[in-house]
Amino acid sequence: MDTLVENLRAALGRGRVADDRDELLVYECDALTHYRATPRAVVFPETTEEVAEAMRLLARARVPLVPRGAGTGLSGGALAVNSGVVIELARMRRVLKVDAANRTARVQAGVVNAEVSRAAAPFGLHYAPDPSSQPICTVGGNIAENAGGIHCLKYGTTVDHVLSARVVLAGGRVVELGGECDGAPAGYDLLGLFVGSEGTFGVVTEATLRLVPLPAAVRTVLADFARIDDASRAVSAVIAAGLIPAALEMVDGATIRAVEQSVFAAGLPDDAEAALLVELDGLEAGLDAETARVESILREHGARTCRRAKDEAERKRLWAARKGAFGAMGRLSPDLMLQDAVVPRSRLPEVLAETYRVGERHRLLVANVFHAGDGNLHPYICFDARRAGEVERVKEAGREIMEACVRAGGTITGEHGVGLDKKDYLPLVFSDVALDAMARVRAAFDPDGLCNPGKVIPAPLGCGEGRAVARALALEDAAGGRPADARSATPSTPNETPTREVSSSTVTRRASDAGAREFDADDASHALARVVGAENVRRVGDSIEVGPASAAEACEVLRVAAREGWPVVPKGAGAWPDAGRARTRGSLLVSTSRLTRVVEHEPADLVVTAEAGLTLDALNAELRRARQWLALDPPGGARATLGGVVATGLGGAQALGYGRPRAHVLGMRVALADGREARFGGRVVKNVAGYDLPKLFAGSFGTLALILDVTFRLRPLPAREATVVARSGDYEKLFAAARACVGAPLLPVAAEILSRPLASPAASRDAGHALLLRFAGADETVAFQTARAQALITEHAGGDAVETFDDDAALWDAVAGRAVDDKLADGDEVGRAGTSLVWRACVPPSELPALVAEARADASRRGSQDLRWQAGAGDGRLRVFDSAEGDARETAAALARLRDLARRAGGSLVVERASQTLVEEFDPWGLDESVAALMRRVKSALDPADAFSPGRFF
Repeated sequence: MDTLVENLRAALGRGRVADDRDELLVYECDALTHYRATPRAVVFPETTEEVAEAMRLLARARVPLVPRGAGTGLSGGALAVNSGVVIELARMRRVLKVDAANRTARVQAGVVNAEVSRAAAPFGLHYAPDPSSQPICTVGGNIAENAGGIHCLKYGTTVDHVLSARVVLAGGRVVELGGECDGAPAGYDLLGLFVGSEGTFGVVTEATLRLVPLPAAVRTVLADFARIDDASRAVSAVIAAGLIPAALEMVDGATIRAVEQSVFAAGLPDDAEAALLVELDGLEAGLDAETARVESILREHGARTCRRAKDEAERKRLWAARKGAFGAMGRLSPDLMLQDAVVPRSRLPEVLAETYRVGERHRLLVANVFHAGDGNLHPYICFDARRAGEVERVKEAGREIMEACVRAGGTITGEHGVGLDKKDYLPLVFSDVALDAMARVRAAFDPDGLCNPGKVIPAPLGCGEGRAVARALALEDAAGGRPADARSATPSTPNETPTREVSSSTVTRRASDAGAREFDADDASHALARVVGAENVRRVGDSIEVGPASAAEACEVLRVAAREGWPVVPKGAGAWPDAGRARTRGSLLVSTSRLTRVVEHEPADLVVTAEAGLTLDALNAELRRARQWLALDPPGGARATLGGVVATGLGGAQALGYGRPRAHVLGMRVALADGREARFGGRVVKNVAGYDLPKLFAGSFGTLALILDVTFRLRPLPAREATVVARSGDYEKLFAAARACVGAPLLPVAAEILSRPLASPAASRDAGHALLLRFAGADETVAFQTARAQALITEHAGGDAVETFDDDAALWDAVAGRAVDDKLADGDEVGRAGTSLVWRACVPPSELPALVAEARADASRRGSQDLRWQAGAGDGRLRVFDSAEGDARETAAALARLRDLARRAGGSLVVERASQTLVEEFDPWGLDESVAALMRRVKSALDPADAFSPGRFF
């Protein structure tokens, strides 16, 4: 008798635990059948509590676990490779709630992807991520893999649509990551990091998903080509022309012929060597003109014919043919190895040609059907496993294809994940330092290595560095703070940078020993002058500011700081020096002011890499030459540096349409606390190789690393931008008008409401509060949007003070600049005007008017008559500037009431600026206890000596 199995049956019920050998055969593999492993048992929980209880029992027995949904993964990721227990979530399949007003759905992890859209359809909404396995794959599996799909070119992958997740960690602790609204989280973006972690961090049991409106109109075009090179070049040409289709898929000749001989036949020309399936969606106005532009570009690049789907039935047939291609490939050979890699779009022709050459060298047929708009290749290697030596040739061909993709600037997986299949390829993409950092972060979530061991990271987590990190974190837990012996968590990988190497054990020992010493500014000045030159070191009170000019200098500065035990505060434009409880006095301020290069810009790929000290305004001035831009308007506006924008993770008004910084960051190069340099992510628009540490660094406020440069996804400059401004003395009417415009849906990129004191420059008339609705796109589309918005505003708020501005750039620059209150509405400097309290909140949009009303009532009680605030009516953001902080205890009590209101709605409240007295009375972040504990472990894993911005969060 297996005691563990009997304990699981006692906890969950006899019918919810399987250990019969025949039953276990079903769970030996996922959809990649080349890997097989029999689990010890399979459990079938139906609630989060049951998952937690099962995981507590497994932790006590030191037995590993593997979460599993529908088993549609293609990387061997859902296998119990070491006789672990499978936690099968397929019975957790309830859609718990659809909130149409706030466009969200709360679901259990076992809900099938397509079921979410079916539940949302009666409200005119759908769930955008649509992997080809959409009819059977589960939301939990999609979260584990950060699944993409056909329409993620326009709408993004799973991580862009998950607002929160309930997660059970290895020991059974339940943590809620994220919130019910789409604003920046309080603290680290642990949710963004968790998505795509392939079950190695914990088990997701529920999630809140973002829904988007069903498109009002759709156009689907099939273009066929005599040469696959022509089709590849057409893909880049469409994107370079500033067009972002909802989907842009390619099918090669071999696949076309297989599909047309199958039940998925849809009339694709079987004499073509390539076909592109292009879909555009949006408002009806302007869509035909945009489709005609796409068709013209396709013909210019060799399309023989361009055929529009004449109705919804034909459109569905075309997409069924594309999604059914994998099933049809069985006509080409008895066995298939499906690869998954991503390359820059501009490199598609050469990489595609190389995939076919690899097949020829190894005497194997290679076919391709893939997400061309993302550069996400899916080469099918066709073979017969019964032939001697053929499996080995397939493996070698697969590796050569991966190497070719990486050489072209790509990555080894865009949506299928690493799992078992590709973990040995990870060193092609990441350095030892980067892999070590990933292992440390993994250990922060799962110190004992019980969650899906043997996956993703090449070396088993239980060996070497993994054991060292686990020991350090265990000691931290026992002590309730920093590791008792920080040396055990210190990396031993050699330094990557070509500057003088310092032993990492020496670094950590001295940092630990020196923790109680005071910072000596004179000593620091002399030591750092030898690294960056005396002219780039300056005294700032009792701190020292140093300005390295290169990544190598920045790393050397950090090595000196680590050796001496100095606290380090990264500095961009200096807009957030006192965020949280940061210690800036007696510190080393590392300025990025000399790191201002555009490292690389490839217009055809809509990607740019730039150093952290470059301002957003300077970057966009450069990008405008190619009619592109980085679509961000963060607090601080044009003067914000790229590193600062990413480090705060905060979006502005136009985050409604374009997303927060985390949605734009593809890759990042950072300097870690001991001076080692590492690069994470990449320069392609889809990438699930390893853990997404850029999500972790975005929003970390300089507490985990110094950002050196960032790779961003860009957008084409819209043909037209226009803003409708409505004025009213009654802000509630403006909220009603904004909801009507957002819900129409008119698809504004911003829907911002400004209080009376902030609204005066927003229009030519002074009539109270202001609603600003910005639209961007084709001329015809924007003309329709502005006219319809004016009609809706007149209906809901009156039409006496409604204007449309075409020349609106200065207006939105002013809105972004005001968001950190560096200038007040009357032009006075903050210090002179006396602003001492700035806070922000995020709640579901329907809850925003109530939060504004409570904030205004509280300010009135404390004697502040004209509270300055701005609110994102479409995404639930609120930022408040209060010049009458008053009695610290009274203000703290008021903020506590407001925070409680935000939390009950599923949101958060963060104090950005306050007096030291108020900070001592009121926690600026308001972190959930479980989340804070997890954040501390992540901080200890990456910065064991607590060198970066000590005290900011804790």
